Amino acid sequence: MSEFLTIVNRTGRTLSAMWDGRPYDIAPHAEKPVPEYVALAFKRQNVKMGSLDPRTGKIEFLIGIKEQNDPITPTEQTDAVEVWDRSKLTGARPSETVAGDNGLYAVREWKRDQPLDTAFVKP
Repeated sequence: MSEFLTIVNRTGRTLSAMWDGRPYDIAPHAEKPVPEYVALAFKRQNVKMGSLDPRTGKIEFLIGIKEQNDPITPTEQTDAVEVWDRSKLTGARPSETVAGDNGLYAVREWKRDQPLDTAFVKP
């Protein structure tokens, strides 16, 4: 049997987490008892972006677990686009968001049309 832990949503907005293929919503500043393995998964799925210290490996989460003495003080998500705190990296360039239009699945990129009939043989 699993131990139940209390998770705390540290933000002022609803957080989402997935467990066993089902989405769960945690209301703003809500406390909710869940099994230990579910609490750890919810915490890992809600990372505060831009909070990972590359030197120490410390990271902040938007969900805290009371029984593990996690910080449960209010915090909010940042505008960072990655987990790393680039201000603590030596000589790091600022990250930038690049449009993801690579045309990989666009029909116009194929040299010729793909065959409609396949090489499968009916038994």
